[in-house]
Amino acid sequence: MSKYWKKFTIPYYDTNSEGYIKPENILSYMAETSSWHSDSLGLGFYELSKKNYAWMLLRWEAEILKYPKAKDNVVIGTWTSGFDRFYATREFVMIDESGDIVAKATTKWFFLDIKKRRPKRIPDEIQVKYSFVEEFNFPDFTDMDESTGDLVESRLMRVRRSDIDSNNHVNNIRYIEWMQEGLEDRVLDNMKLHKLGIVYKKEILPGDEFKTNWWRDEKRDKYFNHAISVNGELNAQGFTLWKGKDF
Repeated sequence: MSKYWKKFTIPYYDTNSEGYIKPENILSYMAETSSWHSDSLGLGFYELSKKNYAWMLLRWEAEILKYPKAKDNVVIGTWTSGFDRFYATREFVMIDESGDIVAKATTKWFFLDIKKRRPKRIPDEIQVKYSFVEEFNFPDFTDMDESTGDLVESRLMRVRRSDIDSNNHVNNIRYIEWMQEGLEDRVLDNMKLHKLGIVYKKEILPGDEFKTNWWRDEKRDKYFNHAISVNGELNAQGFTLWKGKDF
């Protein structure tokens, strides 16, 4: 099996006040599809955990071309695009009922030995089962710039019990929600998220108090740099690019 496909009907509770799917839920559908793909190969969370293995997400790069609405049917496709010792890249596309790609993403993961808490070379038998397709949505990830300009917003938050996933870690989609949460209403009310990237540096633990910061980019319009930190230590770094609501 090279590519895996899963159909979703968008429920109202995954949409915003205007009826469009929230950007974090697009990525959530993609992450869910990757789990189904792994399950179908006998390489899901429970199977790997029996061998003390796990996949850890390092980064996202995503672009949203069009926002589907509640009750729309979409199909998510995913495939492994490459292996490199401890690392793997996985691609995603969201396709609407007209057959158009409305969102796409590339992710990077590393393979973990849970007991030793260190990267492990990806076993050959796992690479063979996934196989791979050398099709990349983003052949190169965007470099994360050091935050420049004046700090626009800094907000203190705390990890909630509902932020924790089946791995007993903060779900990676939560970080993307937190990046948006920090933005001012002028952005959120008048624009839509078009592109985003995030690099996970260090996990945030249940009960942690963390800070979300964002800066306007001095060189690019509607482009923002983001940082999430605990006690002054950087846990995640990202960027968002926004467009007018009519795109």
